[in-house]
Amino acid sequence: MPKNKRHKYERVKQLPNVIMPADGEPLSACSYPWHSDGFTGMPTVLELGCGKGEHSLAFAADDPKTVHVGVDYKSHRMCVGAEQAAAQGLENLFFLRTRVEHIRSFFLPHAIAAIWLTFPDPHIKQRKAKCRLSADPFLEIYADLLVPGGNVYLKTDSDPLFQFTRQTVRRRGGHIQLDCDNIHGSNGSLPGGGVVSAYEKAAVSQGAAIKFLAFRLD
Repeated sequence: MPKNKRHKYERVKQLPNVIMPADGEPLSACSYPWHSDGFTGMPTVLELGCGKGEHSLAFAADDPKTVHVGVDYKSHRMCVGAEQAAAQGLENLFFLRTRVEHIRSFFLPHAIAAIWLTFPDPHIKQRKAKCRLSADPFLEIYADLLVPGGNVYLKTDSDPLFQFTRQTVRRRGGHIQLDCDNIHGSNGSLPGGGVVSAYEKAAVSQGAAIKFLAFRLD
């Protein structure tokens, strides 16, 4: 592990807003802080593949009555967001180090208000299609976690991933609520439209169109 990543890994382990379960940790979903009494009745929103958690940071600051959880497997990335959240006193924001395949172990069924997929790896090669965060196995997980009527939101600069997601959602009987192939050229207001990550800024500066999809799975 490179020195900088190693330092961040050691730092992130000390942060109270970061959950880093050991392999095989036998905890029930109710054991995690977002299910504690202090958050009873508050909706929970997930950002999957959150990286530095730029969207989660903005959402948590804007809406203190919602619990936000950024999920990523790269602890050196989430270290940046978690330290910022602590510095800002965002008590409604947590970071969870795990693979998306395992998130059902950390949340109660049908308890998640919304799920954000912010610039996930598009896995362009067809043989990697099953790894896309909008592939059928992942949509099944989201359907198990979302409250009735809960939305999944996708932001991406990848047209292949955008088209794949639309097709996959429709094939399994989902409902597309919003569909925009260039949010920065849109006159309408979109959920989370005011949040622009560093990755997004770089992509736009290189001429990429940022696409947005909101869909339901029930």
